[in-house]
Formats: sequence, structure tokens, C-alpha cells
Amino acid sequence: MVSREVVFGMDDVERKISLFAVGIAMVVSIIYAIAWIRKSPVITKQAFVKGKACPSAFKTHVGAYCEHILRQTDSFWATHFLLVFVVGLIILYFALRRKRAGVACFACFLGVGLQLVGIVFLFLGVWLIVRAFRLQRYGEASWSGSNKAAREMAQAKKEGRAPKPNARSKSTVEPPPPPGPVAPPSASKRYTPKQKPRKR
Repeated sequence: MVSREVVFGMDDVERKISLFAVGIAMVVSIIYAIAWIRKSPVITKQAFVKGKACPSAFKTHVGAYCEHILRQTDSFWATHFLLVFVVGLIILYFALRRKRAGVACFACFLGVGLQLVGIVFLFLGVWLIVRAFRLQRYGEASWSGSNKAAREMAQAKKEGRAPKPNARSKSTVEPPPPPGPVAPPSASKRYTPKQKPRKR
């Protein structure tokens, strides 16, 4: 119902949200860079067990929790920093060029790589994929627009007629009509010699 360029491209809303996600990725990468420079540890917490006793690995008491400090190597923070920073730049490149597939793919990759922190990026990638599916099938990316188009298509199929084109499908560029027969060029008055009348 829509052109390939519309399905694989991005509208202004999708582009702005993708750029906002790039900003979040840059902030997360700065946090990892600071932890890398300071050689920060990773703190693991576990709630108190019965008897107010902590497990052997959790020796420090902090409020209602037992705390365990795990020292991480420089490679741990460096890997996380490079992952977020490089993939964030790749998402920025595809977002500026309005490439839906690139943004969705690398956003999902970053979301899986960051686990809990990457839920935002995983949601972005899945959201872009779902909107592309709606555009390809119904011609509308929004939830309300795709539902309306789906109802129209079901009603048209029931009545045995073609569905009405929506506003987005009307705005797409239609292919030009096939060229008709080409008329022969007219004779030049200046250079074409006069022809003798045919004898009957």
C-alpha cells in the first residue's frame, strides 16, 4: 500500500525518538567511561535472611541489606564503554540518514548487550519494526490508523470490493503511465526537398 522508501525510511517522530535514544546512549557511555577511569567496583546487594545473618560472601551490612563489593577489571568497563559509544554513533548515523532498518537492528543489538539498562533501546528497535510492519500491510504506522485500515480492508473483502486508499497511500508517488505511440517527426521546411506528386 506504500512505497518501499516509506517502509524503510523514517518520519520526523521516529527520527526524533531515535536521536533521543542516541543521547541516552551517550550519557550511559560517559557513565561507563567515568567508572573506567576511577576503576569503580560493582556492588551486589542481597536482602537479609532470617536471623539477621548475611551469607558468607556478603559481609557488609547496609541498612536492611547485605552488601558484597565485586572488584571489576579495566576491560569490563572498557568493553561496556566501547559497546555503548560505538553502537550509539552507528545509530546516530542511520537516524540522520532516516534508515529504519539500521536504527532498529543496532538498537536491538545494544538493548540485548546492556541487558536491564538496554530495555529502552530494545523497545526502540521493536517499536520501529512494528511500525514498519503496519506501514507495509495497512499503509499506516500508528495504532489507530492501522486498526482503521484493517477494518476497512476486512469490510471491503467481505463486500467483494477494493479497499479505499488512505491519505498516506494517496501521497505516495504513483508510477507514470506507459508511453503511447510516438508520432513521427514532422518534415523540416528548410532542408527537406519537395516531393514530386505520385502518378496515379
